[in-house]
Amino acid sequence: MKAHSFTCLLLAAALPGCAGDGLAGRALEASGMRKPTQAELMKTPRSIPLRLHAAPKLNADAKGRPLAVVARIYTLRQNAAFEAAPYATFLTPGLDREAFGADLLEVKDVTLVPGQRYEVVERVTRDAAYVGVVALFHSPAPQRWRMSFAAAEAERAGVTVAVQACALAAGAGAQPSAGGKATGSARCQ
Repeated sequence: MKAHSFTCLLLAAALPGCAGDGLAGRALEASGMRKPTQAELMKTPRSIPLRLHAAPKLNADAKGRPLAVVARIYTLRQNAAFEAAPYATFLTPGLDREAFGADLLEVKDVTLVPGQRYEVVERVTRDAAYVGVVALFHSPAPQRWRMSFAAAEAERAGVTVAVQACALAAGAGAQPSAGGKATGSARCQ
């Protein structure tokens, strides 16, 4: 009986056309499997390759000595409040959550040490339209301490961010949304 059911399942899955899709769907359901609905596919989290590459002279202090830095990874519905927030918003615990309200879905802190390569595949809800990265530098370069990326592009191309002495720079993959400076040298104080 099992061989017959399996043969029917394979035959139904191989049938072309609209009628075949319905028959294949019913055959899959009968066997305990089924094709996910569009709504279910939309709920499947995005897989975003995220690479944070810390420079050897990461987060340099006044004497040029490298220091560890906290990088924050934000999952956002929209990025307008994130892009407009002053640096102090990110320094005070909970103030970011208050400032971003319903736009903030998740935040994760990562401590980077000089020369470290942090490379992960972030699982991000489909409700997120943007992924933001902030580095809490000792002395940040103006407007170079934060970047946000469109989640759909980040899922396709990945995100690479160089975390330097006082600034972030986008590398290969998705490019920052409007407002974020992608590349170029930053003048550290």
